[in-house]
Amino acid sequence: MASIAAKAFLVVEKSVPFGAGRAAGARKQSGRSSPLIALFFFALGMPIIFYLGSVRLSPYRLVLIATFIPCLFAWLFGSVGRIRLPDIFILMAAIWGAIVLVHVHGVEAGLQPAGIFVIETLGSFLLARRYIRDVFAFQRMVRWLVVMVLVLLPFAVYENVTGSPILIQLFGQIFDVHAIAPKQPRLGLARAQAIFEHPILFGVVCSSAFALSYYVMGARTRLAGRFITGLVAITVFTSLSAGALLSVAVQSILIGWDKLTVRVVRRWVILGAITIAAYIVVETVSNRSAFEVFISYLTFNADQSYMRIHIWHYGTESVIRHPIFGIGLNEWERPEWLPGSIDNFWLNTAVTYGVTGLFFLGGAFFSVCFGLARLRNLSFQIAEFRKGLVISLCGIAVAICTVHLWNASYVLFIFLLGSGMWMFEVRHGVSAGRPTERSLIQARSFGKGGCKID
Repeated sequence: MASIAAKAFLVVEKSVPFGAGRAAGARKQSGRSSPLIALFFFALGMPIIFYLGSVRLSPYRLVLIATFIPCLFAWLFGSVGRIRLPDIFILMAAIWGAIVLVHVHGVEAGLQPAGIFVIETLGSFLLARRYIRDVFAFQRMVRWLVVMVLVLLPFAVYENVTGSPILIQLFGQIFDVHAIAPKQPRLGLARAQAIFEHPILFGVVCSSAFALSYYVMGARTRLAGRFITGLVAITVFTSLSAGALLSVAVQSILIGWDKLTVRVVRRWVILGAITIAAYIVVETVSNRSAFEVFISYLTFNADQSYMRIHIWHYGTESVIRHPIFGIGLNEWERPEWLPGSIDNFWLNTAVTYGVTGLFFLGGAFFSVCFGLARLRNLSFQIAEFRKGLVISLCGIAVAICTVHLWNASYVLFIFLLGSGMWMFEVRHGVSAGRPTERSLIQARSFGKGGCKID
């Protein structure tokens, strides 16, 4: 298994197209090759927890705490580019979340979780803002994400067969670690949680590398790239989680649409219109809501579907009763037979922080995706990277309609939102260095549509 991981690392190393990135690297720019990004992903992959007094900490939280003030000052004083709409949304989401927690629980009980929420929300976004500033740094970030996923693959396969999360058990001999999640076998296999709190979090985190590996590592033209993307998909499958597989399915559909409609004008607008029309048709002709139909086809069994539908109904009732400040970290009102977890990140956000909190966090997501989609005159390479990031974020956004994110998985999602902000600063491929001959040939063969999202 160690040899498989080593070979995968070498494939990743060779498959990253560093030509234009190295050209860009000739110019000095903040954070281009900072080891902090590698340290951040290494910390995300450590299932260790420890306490400083009553504060629960983990390796990735230490990284975020250590970098928070420098990243905040760099952002405030403009050294990472202009302050843009996604920055405002993330800032307001962090501030509002802290206000809610202190308001609902009081200063004494609410201040600590409020501080952690600010660190994980604003801190992870600003970490990406400061240290991913050009095409080279973005490539390196994707490489480390993919390496983390592929290194976990052999351990996940072992867990599928034996049912033992070997990494958590090994670290648990020395440190305090995440609890081993109770899980029912599926398809005759144990679900892999690897290093995360639950198999579905492991699957969703791994799915974030799918479209990114495809576009950033040149999977459409390189055999090694296709091989890496396939390995990422296999790693996602080991979680045997419907939400994680949904993320890969959505990303695959968007990648397929991109390939089939490369010469179609306004192709992404057309896809959006088709999606909205399909939703309206299902809502109109079905005796169930479109959400209920959606959930019924995206779970492994009827019991899961039944529970998620009831979670949706009682969760939305909670939002209606507490629309502004939510309920904080208190228990939400529900029947005794309904589980306490809200398996929907967006709904959980609204229940916890109110509609206002959902508006700010959802606004950050949409302003990043739609803002990047509207960019014009990007180099071919940056346009490809842009598509990989937006498609990855869209896959995650749909998947987390069926699962909640917390701890490392939440931090990674926010980090990815910030990882593409440098693209707003480039025009005509300035940040990418001189385009390679190969990228020019590809750009000509794809036509102008190949460099645009819509």
